[in-house]
Amino acid sequence: MNLTSLFFLCYVVITLCIYFIMPKKFQWVVLLISSIIFLFYDNLHISTVIQALVILVPSYILGRKIENHTNTKQGKKILILGIIIILAQLIYLKYTNLFLATANHINNLLNIDYQFTFVQRNSLIGISYYSLIMIGYLVDVYRGTCKAEKNIFKCALFMSYFPILTSGPFIRYDSVGKQLYEGHKLHYDTLCRGLIRILWGLFKILVISQRLGMFVDAIYGNLEMFTFIFIIAAAMAFVMQLYTNFSGSIDVIMGISEIIGIKLPENFNLPFFSRTITELWRNWHITLGAWLKDYIFYPLLKSDAMQNLAKKCKAKFGKKAAKKIPMYLSMLIMWILIGAWHGGEYKFIIGSGILQFIFMFLEDILRTNIKKD
Repeated sequence: MNLTSLFFLCYVVITLCIYFIMPKKFQWVVLLISSIIFLFYDNLHISTVIQALVILVPSYILGRKIENHTNTKQGKKILILGIIIILAQLIYLKYTNLFLATANHINNLLNIDYQFTFVQRNSLIGISYYSLIMIGYLVDVYRGTCKAEKNIFKCALFMSYFPILTSGPFIRYDSVGKQLYEGHKLHYDTLCRGLIRILWGLFKILVISQRLGMFVDAIYGNLEMFTFIFIIAAAMAFVMQLYTNFSGSIDVIMGISEIIGIKLPENFNLPFFSRTITELWRNWHITLGAWLKDYIFYPLLKSDAMQNLAKKCKAKFGKKAAKKIPMYLSMLIMWILIGAWHGGEYKFIIGSGILQFIFMFLEDILRTNIKKD
């Protein structure tokens, strides 16, 4: 379902009406049923049902087991098993063709007359979101920051809460989980705030983003007819088109949740008013950045491999290098994963990942040198 479609808006209104009519203790069931319908509306197939179960069932079962072994070697083994199961499916669905394209390219370089055939996969809407959300859930249970959910249906709701499946934000069990299950009353203030935010989001998408899209398509579709100034203007317009579409979608999602009584984490904080590239990315897709820092960057930085690298760097290059080199290497890995998360093609890995790391790396180097001077 498209967030800006009349059908989706009617679907939300019907869901909200039923939600507030139901007794509080059953309201979460309404959200679960609505989320399941949303999840499978465009792609109800045995393969997509299996995809959901492959993430839900291991996350639920292993989460219960991990809770009995928090911060132990046994718990870590169970955690790793859960992460492998979730990532294996995600990689299979999103990156199989990337691996096949790479193999075909290598065959061409080696003059091997064989080409792998690309495969078609039926994947569920939002699989990139709820896969990482459930990995975060397992890690949090292992760390002891939250308790494992004992009701598999409530666990399913946390995984598939329908407003966030298309655009996020990333949610965490300790902050959002309880809000999903506890009952809420309809309040005039939250209704007004939610409706205003939904309308603002729709305005950003339908009026600003789509109009900018027409301008961008007109120029990019006929580059030979326009001067350099127009091409630059189209590039800038494309950035604003992307931002208003994405942030507008988040506004719609936040507004729906506001009406229900669920407070989601903000995903944008005036990114184009940032003074540095680092600050810009800190204010853009905030919840993805926070997820990657907490579950990828910091664990990598504290890993035995990085600690050993730091010791070697300190012996050869000094204390500053011992701090910076492991940090840069962890950042590079994190940004490669960010690029890969955005799409299963090298243009995303390079453009949304490696290139952004290079900008931030150069920024940090230049800032350090300027401070010295």
